[in-house]
Amino acid sequence: MVDPAQWLSDPVVGVCLRVALGGYVIFMARKFYADPTGYFRKSLRGMVDISWLAPIIRALALFCLWGGCFIVATAVAVQILGQHGALLAVALVTLSAVAAWLLLPRQVRTDAEDSPEI
Repeated sequence: MVDPAQWLSDPVVGVCLRVALGGYVIFMARKFYADPTGYFRKSLRGMVDISWLAPIIRALALFCLWGGCFIVATAVAVQILGQHGALLAVALVTLSAVAAWLLLPRQVRTDAEDSPEI
């Protein structure tokens, strides 16, 4: 029987899991950034429209988008390239911010599109 701790400590498995986690965070954050209250509208049919909720969700989605980019960049830099240090940390934070900006969805759904004009 294989010990799960030894299997998870394999560097290839570690990189794959980190990249998969970062990719999933990026995927979900892009969806929440594009339509902040869409998930809640689908699951809560009688949800009251709260105008201050969408910008908060969009800001949190932007932070999660940056975090997903940071997870992927850190996995590549540390696990694959073997880099460490404070200078690398600053470079990874900057690189993740640029990647998050480039990964922002082009079409952003606004609440004005949902409401019919009077």
